[in-house]
Amino acid sequence: MVYEKLLNEIYAVVSLKFLWKEYQPAFVKSESPDWINETMNLGLEVSQALLPDDGQTKNFIEQYLGCRKEELPSAAFERYGERLNFYNGRFWAVLPDDMAHQDYLYKAKYRFDKKLEKLNTNYRQKRYNALYLFLHPKDESAIDEKYLFEYMGKRHKECAQHFDWVFLNCRKIIYVCNFLDNTIEPIILPPNAESFLSTEAEYLRYCGDWQDGTSLDEVASFFGH
Repeated sequence: MVYEKLLNEIYAVVSLKFLWKEYQPAFVKSESPDWINETMNLGLEVSQALLPDDGQTKNFIEQYLGCRKEELPSAAFERYGERLNFYNGRFWAVLPDDMAHQDYLYKAKYRFDKKLEKLNTNYRQKRYNALYLFLHPKDESAIDEKYLFEYMGKRHKECAQHFDWVFLNCRKIIYVCNFLDNTIEPIILPPNAESFLSTEAEYLRYCGDWQDGTSLDEVASFFGH
């Protein structure tokens, strides 16, 4: 998964639309949190399990996304090298660095704590609150989702507001951590589902202006998706 904020936000909702049995229409783009669904009375924040250094990469992508290769600063090639990814001649993504920061549990806990803090300070409160977190483990079959579930539950007890659902996206599996009934449910993506969701999200990413108040369903319907 590429580190591009808006694309990841759209991918998150699209994946829930097709895979989560609790999904209801009417997700609208917002900020703090990233999506509001009045039908479900739900706020959804989307994030990557990244460390602060990774955040610098995220900012770089958001600044130069779509630029031609010759428009990128030379420092980018010195820092990222072959990790720079181009699509149709334009900068598209920075591929993950397999050599750095591979402790996905540490990353996940760090990012969860930051989002929980913001939920309790400056997020728009809804009756239900959810976090969609992209993880980047080396081995998807070795995910310790129970450890993360227990960790998040303990952190919730220290705060006034908590997330009712946390979605842990591991590419081929999405773990639904339901803190309303204290359960974990794995959603195993069917064959070719990841490719389909990525294509759908990429298409929608460039179909709308995605200002605050933009409806995912209206954009998808207008463009026949």
